[in-house]
Amino acid sequence: MTLIDLAYKYREIIEKAVESLDDQTALEAKTLYPTWGKLVAEGRTVALGFRFYYEKQLFKTLQPEYTFTDTYIPGTQGTQSLFAVIDEVHKGTMDDPIPYNGNMELNEGLYYSQDGKTYICVRNTVNPVYHALKELTGIYVEEVK
Repeated sequence: MTLIDLAYKYREIIEKAVESLDDQTALEAKTLYPTWGKLVAEGRTVALGFRFYYEKQLFKTLQPEYTFTDTYIPGTQGTQSLFAVIDEVHKGTMDDPIPYNGNMELNEGLYYSQDGKTYICVRNTVNPVYHALKELTGIYVEEVK
């Protein structure tokens, strides 16, 4: 077995091992997850909660069964029911708002930040939403500063 063959074998073992990590620990090892491009090339079908790496972010699938295609790019409009960004833990307080990048579920009573502004969620979205927080003002959030 060549070193390259061994590296591929170890990579498969690592990818299986990281599946058991919780989301916060997974963020520390996000580059160990399979990339979106690789999953698309394979046309791989995965289960709910499967994590993958795309453009320096860790995502997870939101469907019970999902087959990767290049039609749906993570983090773009229309994919909020397919993928969610896994973000580091923030308290969601005024002092530690959750950074909002789109493609996230908003929870009532928590604070979110985007473009230097802080918002409080006044109504649960239930599902991830994509629009900028300023566009969701009066519907799901109110600006606080």
